[in-house]
This record gives sequence, structure tokens and C-alpha cells, in this order.
Amino acid sequence: MDLEKAPALCNGQKVQTLTKTSLQEGAIERVSRGAVATAFPAATEAALGILRAGGNAIDAAVAAAWALSVCEPSGSGLGGQTTMLVRTRHGKVTVVDGHSHAPALASLNNISKSAQRVGYRACTIPSTVATLGYAHRKWGALSLERVMEPAIALAEEGYAITRLHRRQTKWVTGHLNASPATAGLFLRNGTAPEVGEIFRQKELAWTLRRVASQGTDDFYRGEIAALICEDMRERGGLITEGDLKNFSLPVEREPLSIRYRGYRIVTVPPPGGGLNLLLALKVMEHLPADVKDTASWHEYIAETMFEVFRERERLPVGPAEPTASLVESLIGNEHAKEIADCILRRRTRRNASEFSSLIQPAGITGDYEPGDTTHLSVTDEEGAIVSLTQSIQSLFGAKVANAKLGFLYNNYLCTCPRDEHPYQLGSRAMPRSNVSPTIVFSGMPGNDPPVLALGAAGSRRITSSALQVISNVLDRRVSLQAAVDAPRIHALLSRKVWIEKPAACEELTDRLRRRFRKVIVKSSRDYKMGAVQAIGFDENGEMYAAADPRRDGASAIL
Repeated sequence: MDLEKAPALCNGQKVQTLTKTSLQEGAIERVSRGAVATAFPAATEAALGILRAGGNAIDAAVAAAWALSVCEPSGSGLGGQTTMLVRTRHGKVTVVDGHSHAPALASLNNISKSAQRVGYRACTIPSTVATLGYAHRKWGALSLERVMEPAIALAEEGYAITRLHRRQTKWVTGHLNASPATAGLFLRNGTAPEVGEIFRQKELAWTLRRVASQGTDDFYRGEIAALICEDMRERGGLITEGDLKNFSLPVEREPLSIRYRGYRIVTVPPPGGGLNLLLALKVMEHLPADVKDTASWHEYIAETMFEVFRERERLPVGPAEPTASLVESLIGNEHAKEIADCILRRRTRRNASEFSSLIQPAGITGDYEPGDTTHLSVTDEEGAIVSLTQSIQSLFGAKVANAKLGFLYNNYLCTCPRDEHPYQLGSRAMPRSNVSPTIVFSGMPGNDPPVLALGAAGSRRITSSALQVISNVLDRRVSLQAAVDAPRIHALLSRKVWIEKPAACEELTDRLRRRFRKVIVKSSRDYKMGAVQAIGFDENGEMYAAADPRRDGASAIL
């Protein structure tokens, strides 16, 4: 694959500070020893430092994930969940499924609709600590203390508040102020910290040091577990000592995979969102291949995304590992072709009023708050690759934090329907997610080298963002960073469509208005359109890294 060359961000050995500005200039890295792309410069530096110290891709990814738990509290943290797609240096690809589940006491009777979104009863049992610990113990080369050093230093010494961090905090200041403990951790006199302020988190630093010295099991059976349960009892939460003690380790699972235009696409099964991404790719494969027509390409992306999420609601797949026959029926050629044919037939119709029957299923909301997931991608010189997505679900999760431990709780129970459903709210319910860490291989018989590793943040925009980057690189042959930077489109189940301003030409918006109820033009590189962190490989095995300029991401090489 001929990935275009672009100016390097840094050479990994000389440049010490990574900036979002350099990413916005379209930088791509050529590497020989490793590549890193994360959602925050300090996390990228953490991964680089671990690679320089002799760590492998798993060490580096885990170090970056711990760091993001410190410097991206709006979307990541010890109170959330993590899912990883790992390619070992021997070539085996496996899913480390860290999806969490509800406490045993959770029920429709003791969790109201409002309590599902905000507060102590909105959270599932955190799995991030267990997932990172499991992956590191199995594949890491360095000690736990070493890979956690960067995160501990970030919490103790602090990092500078960015414009995005301040803006995100301002969006939820009212919620954070409703909890004095949370306001004390993340606000300054009731307001968001100023841009450039050094933000230190001594409570979180203590927690991280405790994990580093005592092991991740302390979070579930030791002093940290006791402090979590004390906090839950005092504030009406449902997580108990039994929930934490009996919390099982992450499960290793077989990934899902398809062939797409000769490539092999590998991603995570339900309850993650990989199935949606694979179906979208198969539908695109059955649509006309005139990828040079950018307006038509964006139009097909929008129609495909609407249909994929409509299918997800019509035919929900439960959290149990899907059977081969079920997967074939959902992402096989026959089903994908039916959807593609439906899209093509609608192109001959004139206006959106003819599509009233296609509005979202009853009870489904098409407009939703931005998810604030985070993603990172890492590779090393031995061929190991990690594509890792972690989240606390909504912006600042449940908007409540443990004052003594310094981290926010997730609000994943907000994704559990109250009506009968495979993910219905209840005891030990496992919420559905959109996370889809993905690796693309060349698909060559007998020699199947990697081509891309990527994932995204942003709720359902995870799927549409990843789809557009993959198609831009594989189908349209643009460079990796150009694919990440490119204007995006996203269709909602309410049959509205979002499109970033640079792509919103008159021809495309006119076409979209004939098939969607409302076209909403977003600003260039809009925060709500998701954030992709990716690494790429050319046919010679040289590596590239690209971070999304829509947030605070940074990519680097070693």
C-alpha cells in the first residue's frame, strides 16, 4: 500500500514535547522501532519512555492507558472499563474483553431513569484496573511499578490544562458542583481550571502508588476496595465488597473478522461495537466503487451508518459470544447486499418525506450527548500491536468521584434499556458499548502483514469515524494522517445528519436533504465527530502514526 509521505513530527529521540499544533500541520511519523498514537501528549510520551526503556508494545500501551486515566479524566479513568485488541509478537490476535457489569443489587426498582445517568447508582463495577493488570502480567516485559511511573508522576507533578479540558469541564460544571467531593477534585472555587494551570491530583497519585506497590488486586480485595465500598455505602451506591471480590478477570476472546476488498479486518465482538463496523464495511463493499467522487462517498457513508445502527436496534446481539452462524447472518455478503440494494433504490426517490417508515425504532433516541471515550494504538519493533479503547462512558462519567481515591465513577448503566432487551438494566447486566479497536491486515495468502491499527472515541461516532478512516486509506489511497484529518459525516437514528464544514458543499448538502430530515453543518474538525488514533504500516514494514486533531491527541515514533 502506497501511503503518502509527509513531514515528520519529531524523531522520537530529540523532541521531548509533543503538541497538538504539530498534528494539525498533518504530521506523520516514519518509524523503525515503534509507533504511538494516543489522545494526549503526556500519554504518548509515557508510551515512548517505556519503549525506550526496553518495554514492548503491551508495556507501552498499558503505561499510556494509566497516564490517560490521569490526564484525560473527562473520558478515562480507574472507575471505567477497558477493552484491548492485542497482536502478539508471534502473530496471534486476541481480544482482552474488559467490559464491565452492573452490581448484583442493580434493578429497575432501585435505579430510576435519572439515576441511570448521574450519580452513584449509574456505575458498573470498574474493570480498567483489572484489564490493564491482566494484559501486563501476561505479555509485559517490565515491572508494574515501572509502567505506572509516568502516570504517578503526572498525578503528582501535574499537567497543563488545555483549552479542550477547560471547555469539557465547563460543560458539566453544574453536575460536578452538585457533589462537593467531586468539585473539590476537578473544579477551582466552583469553576473550571484555567487554561495553562498545572493540574495536580494527589489523591489519585496515592491510589496509583498503592496499585503499583500492592498490585491491581488491591483495587478489588484490598484497601482500595474497602475505600470504594465505604464511599458507596455513605452515598447510596450499589457496589459492595462482594461485587468487587467476585469480579472476574477480563476474558480473552476470539476476535471477529471479515474480508474487505482483499484485506482482512479484525475487531472485537459484542458487547463491543466491532460487529457494527464490520457490517458497515461489508455494505460499503457492495456499493459503487467510485471513491474519487467525494460527495458520493460521503453520501454512502451517511446512508450506511444509518442502516447499520437501525439494524443494531432491530436485531440486537447479546453479550454472549456470538456463534459463527449468527455472525454470518449479520455480516455476511447476503445481508450486506440487501442493505446496499436498499440504499441504492432510495437514491432514485426525491425527498426525505418518503422515508417516514425509516425513522428510528420506537423508544430509540437519535440525538445523544457526546461520548467521551479514549483510544490509543501502539506497536513495537518485534511486531506486537495494541489497539486499546477505554472509557467512563459520558463526559466525566457519573459526575461523581471518590474523594479519597481521586477518580470518577463511570455511568455505563445509562446504556442499559429499561424494557426487555439483551442488555436490559438489572442485576449483573452487561451494558452494550461502541468500542471497536481494530487491526487491518493485508489479507495476502501465506503472508498477512498488518496495514492499520486504529480505534476511536465518541460513542456511535466511533463506528463512523473508524469506517471513514479505513475507507479513506484502503479505498481512496490517501495518507494515514490525511485520512484522520479528513472532514467527516455522521448519520443519526433520528435521520438527521452531521457533516463537517469543509465537506458540506452545495452538491452534497442538496443530496443529503433529499434523504435525511435535517442536515447539520459542524465546524471543521469538530469535537463531536469522534477522535481516531491510528498507526499504519507500508509494504516494506515501515510504520506511521496519526493522532486526531479534533482533540488533544499526539502521535510519535521511536
